Amino acid sequence: MACEPSRLQERDTAVPNPDTTLPAPKANPSPHSSNAELQVFERLLAELSAGFIGLAAGHIDAAIEDALRRIVLALDIDRSSLISVDAVTGRIETTHSWALEGIDRTPPTDIVQSNPWALSCARAGRPVVFARLDELPAQAAVDKSTFARMGLKSHVGMPMWVGGRLRGSLTFGSLRREREWPDELLGRMRLLADVFASVLARQHAEQQRERVLDFERLASRTLSALLIAMPQDEARIIEAGLHDIAAFLGADRATLWEIGDDQRFRRAHHWFADGVPGIEEWSAQALPWIHARLNTDALVRFARLGELPADADADLQAMRDLGVRSLLAVPVAVAGQLLGVFSVAAVRVECDWPDELVPSVRLLAEVFATLHVRRHAERRERAAESEAALWREQFAHVVRVHTVGEMSAALAHEITQPLGAIENYAHAARRRLSGPAPDLPKVVDLLERIVAQSARAGDVVTRLRGMVKRHELQLGEIDLERLATACIDLLRGECEQHDLRIELRRPGRLPRLVADEVHVQQVLLNLLRNAIEAMEAAAPAAPRRIEVNIACVAPEWVSVQVADHGPGIAEGELEQVFEAFHSTKPLGLGVGLAICRRLIEAQGGTLRAAQNPAGGALFEFTLPVAPAESA
Repeated sequence: MACEPSRLQERDTAVPNPDTTLPAPKANPSPHSSNAELQVFERLLAELSAGFIGLAAGHIDAAIEDALRRIVLALDIDRSSLISVDAVTGRIETTHSWALEGIDRTPPTDIVQSNPWALSCARAGRPVVFARLDELPAQAAVDKSTFARMGLKSHVGMPMWVGGRLRGSLTFGSLRREREWPDELLGRMRLLADVFASVLARQHAEQQRERVLDFERLASRTLSALLIAMPQDEARIIEAGLHDIAAFLGADRATLWEIGDDQRFRRAHHWFADGVPGIEEWSAQALPWIHARLNTDALVRFARLGELPADADADLQAMRDLGVRSLLAVPVAVAGQLLGVFSVAAVRVECDWPDELVPSVRLLAEVFATLHVRRHAERRERAAESEAALWREQFAHVVRVHTVGEMSAALAHEITQPLGAIENYAHAARRRLSGPAPDLPKVVDLLERIVAQSARAGDVVTRLRGMVKRHELQLGEIDLERLATACIDLLRGECEQHDLRIELRRPGRLPRLVADEVHVQQVLLNLLRNAIEAMEAAAPAAPRRIEVNIACVAPEWVSVQVADHGPGIAEGELEQVFEAFHSTKPLGLGVGLAICRRLIEAQGGTLRAAQNPAGGALFEFTLPVAPAESA
């Protein structure tokens, strides 16, 4: 996680003055550095410069190999190699080499690991020159070991710069004997390195264009896969995309982070190379400089830890602790709020992050993060809906218990009637049996009446238990007419106490309905009890009845209306009555109608309030017809 692409990369890439960095001439030049050798090398320089002009990109590699061969033969050295900086990943390694027969070519070694001091010289624009290994300074211990392992006795490494960027290094090596490198020869070697640098810059430009196109094709494939993917496949596609991006850029980790309320970034999706340890999370406090830049929607990028500014000391230490050597981090923000971060990190070798690839990386990061945030929001919404449904059911349970409590007198009356009848029928049967001539047919009739009344009392108890028990939404086929009749029967005692009657009007045949019977029963009971209470304030001349109308209002809808003849509802309160804790009753909870509406809407229906044209209030709820019925 590092810096913006603007200044940081230029910090150690400013082109130095080559005339001030060459070593001083040797006091005793070798016979190998005669004027004849210089003339041969100058002719070679001219021929190579002319030969590279207009060379097609596809022929550059072969031309470089041939040029290295001619350099070895012209200078009577043993090996010449070209070290290149990859145009996309920024990796620095030997890409071309030619050696005399019997001498190994320079292998494609990672220069960052094998020659750190030589690399620092190249980045500073200084050549690496030694006639013997003992001339190397103490800080070049790793490089000296590498050179000795390669068998080098004398060596020149000339850095190649174009347009303010290090392109690589042209090396000249002697393995059979030590030799001097006079100043005149080094000057011409620098010119030759400039020729190679121009050729590499042209090759890199061609390669970079191709790589950018390849990366855009990769991004397009990933986006297309996400476009047609099923929701359950999106996580797999995102992580496959992270793998492809990391592999393309030469990175070892690719991670999509999401930020929590505690300002910790937690891993949402990731890909790690084999053997590379993962990171579960990181905190804004541990990376203050990086977090501050991400919060301003600024890209964070560095190819090496040394590019971090002085005020990023804490971030530098955290990067070392996390094993990160190079980092590209793209913030993902919505309306100025940081939601997450997409990062690719190099652990094993340093990587550069070309400007040309940044827009495509940012686009992919935003798509990945948007999908993740959307899925996360959907999961949270589903969890919230489940929690809301649980609380709705708990509220509904409270309302049912409250309703049963208010109906206790009527329920007692309902049960008392069949129990009293049973007692009377039992006494009558006993009298019939105690006479001198028992009237057995009459006794049988009385016993059948006792059975009927006991069934009636049991039905009342069953309905009461059904009202107060806990219940989850269970859709099934319901008989709406039977359910309405049962609700009216349950309230008969209460109606008798208030000198009311409930009239049920229904069509000849109702379509099949699929709903939750307990919830529909609760809604209808609540509306009927509200109507009974409203009738207490009815005008003396108002009809003492409540109408329940069941009708098919459309091929796919059935309507249930409960109309009373009470004082009605003010026009401005027709929607307010459904708001939670809004009640027109002195001791009302204000949740009954709100719960009723939620219960009906959970089954795909609607519940509304209106003025009764005949005076009073009218409540209507609709339920959808089963699909097979409405087709």
